[in-house]
Amino acid sequence: MKTITITSTPGYDEWRTAARECLAQSISPEHIIWQCSHTTQSDLFGDIEQAQATEVQKTQAMHSIPKSVLMLFKYALCHNDTSRFALCYRVLWRVIFENKNLLRLKTDDDVMKLYSLVKAVKRDAYKMSAFLRFREMTHNNQEHFIAWYEPEHFSLEIKLDFFQTRFKNMRWSILTPYRAAHWDTEALTLEDNPDSSVLPDNDRIEEYWLTYYASIFNPARIKKSAMLSQMPKKYWKNMPETSLIDDMIRNSEARARKMITEGNKR
Repeated sequence: MKTITITSTPGYDEWRTAARECLAQSISPEHIIWQCSHTTQSDLFGDIEQAQATEVQKTQAMHSIPKSVLMLFKYALCHNDTSRFALCYRVLWRVIFENKNLLRLKTDDDVMKLYSLVKAVKRDAYKMSAFLRFREMTHNNQEHFIAWYEPEHFSLEIKLDFFQTRFKNMRWSILTPYRAAHWDTEALTLEDNPDSSVLPDNDRIEEYWLTYYASIFNPARIKKSAMLSQMPKKYWKNMPETSLIDDMIRNSEARARKMITEGNKR
């Protein structure tokens, strides 16, 4: 039995290296124990002998894995499910040795589980782009924007291309419980276990944003259940506009009646 400890987060690159070695040695999924570790990242396979490394390269050549399949693994391995490493290797093994069209079998238990992880991570990554809020601060005498966000999974890395493209001329930092990304308009730097206390309590733009948010609120079209399904309360604490929601909902009926009355007078 082979035990493999993934020490990095999310762990895709490390898992891929380990999976290649296991394939080179023809180790089937039932003979591997995959486990996570929150210790400092290290080169798990830095001591692999050259002959073994050569065999890995041969295995890669023998078993060409479509990029679309590797992308599914990349998303799935950003999930916080600790069984994700074993699942992905099991699917990889089955695709290579059992059925190259395995991922088309949507009723297969492993395939269903894999797509479930992928869907959850994609949804989590989308919510980051929708619910993340920057606050302005001064860092090294320069304008800098910083945000604290708590994703459900390890989805920060998935959205970095989006933020670099959307805010390419802006210096920003995105902090999450497990990692931070810092962009200086030229280079991206990653930092593990960042300090959330550096986030300012508010900024000069926030007051204008709250005024705007309140002004576009339509009390006649409020659907609380629909709003909560799209924007669950667990995200509210890091979104300044949500401090207004309870009061706006509480007064929505009275505001709606006022709008109707004023409309009838015209």
